[in-house]
Amino acid sequence: MRLLIVDDGFYIVEYLKHLLDWTKYGVDHIETTTNSIEAKAILDQGQTDILITDIRMPEVSGLDLLEHVNKHMLRTKVIILSGYSQFDYAQSAIRLGALDYLLKPVDKEDMEKAMQSVVKHIGETPPDKEELDGPGYLLSVISEQQSPVHSVSHADPSLNTLSFCFFQVPDGGGQAEITLRDNSEGLEDFIWQTPSGLAGLVLTSRMGSLQDKMEHIHFSQSFELGKKNTVRHHFYSFFHHEDMDASDFARWKDWNLPSKFDATQWELVRRNMLKKFAQLTVRKHKLLYLLEFVHFLYRESNFLQSAEVADLLFYQLSEPDAALKSILLSISEWNKNADCANHQIVHTIQTYIADHISEGLSLEDLGKIAHLHPVYLSKLYKQETGENLSAYISMKRLEKASQLLIDSSLHVVDISRLVGYKKNQYFIKLFKDQYGVTPYQYRRQHIK
Repeated sequence: MRLLIVDDGFYIVEYLKHLLDWTKYGVDHIETTTNSIEAKAILDQGQTDILITDIRMPEVSGLDLLEHVNKHMLRTKVIILSGYSQFDYAQSAIRLGALDYLLKPVDKEDMEKAMQSVVKHIGETPPDKEELDGPGYLLSVISEQQSPVHSVSHADPSLNTLSFCFFQVPDGGGQAEITLRDNSEGLEDFIWQTPSGLAGLVLTSRMGSLQDKMEHIHFSQSFELGKKNTVRHHFYSFFHHEDMDASDFARWKDWNLPSKFDATQWELVRRNMLKKFAQLTVRKHKLLYLLEFVHFLYRESNFLQSAEVADLLFYQLSEPDAALKSILLSISEWNKNADCANHQIVHTIQTYIADHISEGLSLEDLGKIAHLHPVYLSKLYKQETGENLSAYISMKRLEKASQLLIDSSLHVVDISRLVGYKKNQYFIKLFKDQYGVTPYQYRRQHIK
């Protein structure tokens, strides 16, 4: 199943993405976005089984997305999240068909209960036979890793016994892609346009017709998708000119791939991957290792999209060393964007604090500025800076007070209010804790 997580706060999206082991609920593909307009476009593709969305977002709200699902009769099941506890929002969400309504910060146990309800409802709904995660299914067949949630039988049980073959059209595009899709007999999810050309699977029965219409198309020997060993033998032989045997495939058990992806531990994963890859001297073993890693990344994260996976599988893996660099670059770019987003949030909050030092500056107020729930904002700030947000606010207030004590002749009680403290005695206590002297003593020490 495919899960879409939507929230205008990047940190919230990442928190939710790693909150559960989603595979336990049959989720084999997770897509995330902080752009609610983009979310509507993703829903329009008709492949999203579960939507978890914030109720309040700029431009398109969670209720808008829920209404969109209803209006277009999409099969998507919806869980609504909100940092606001107003009952009218819950009423609207439930009335529009949301299966659950959870308050932020989302508790793991509450989300587990919500997902159990969603899975039950999906189980009572007839499966959509047109749905097929092409990359996920192919990876589950040619990879050693078990991925039972990718099952072609969910789309059509007869596909397991049909005769297929791999195809490749180097530098193909345009009319070639149209011809292939017209001859796919509804299996367009097995056809990929990549930067290096067209590749994928087609029914063996269409080989003759396609050869007549396309001069540069190449085909593998035929196979049945249900016969795993035969499929992956032809895959490695046709695309990468390697003859694999059982002993080659057995090696992956010694590679210690992580069982679950954790973005915060990516640097450790990267180092371990480079170390293991450096120990491999045989090309086909490098191919196998990278394919297993691609499968892991596709299953556990959104680093690699469908087109990237296809280009790696059908073309780039032929040069394992270059493919490794490409994979690492994709993940590094993702991490860089995530870091930039977090740094920008911290910068925005610190700038706001500097400009509004005399105001209350509650976590709730700052959360609205950053479009994050206060709890998430507090965690993000601590993660990025190593200090508590409340401690930073106190420090900036006292710094401003110390400056005013030297640069102005304002009374201490007035300075206390200017830096956000309504109770003068509390301000004096905090100031002495910070500087070791009272505000009066500080002024005398610095003004001669």
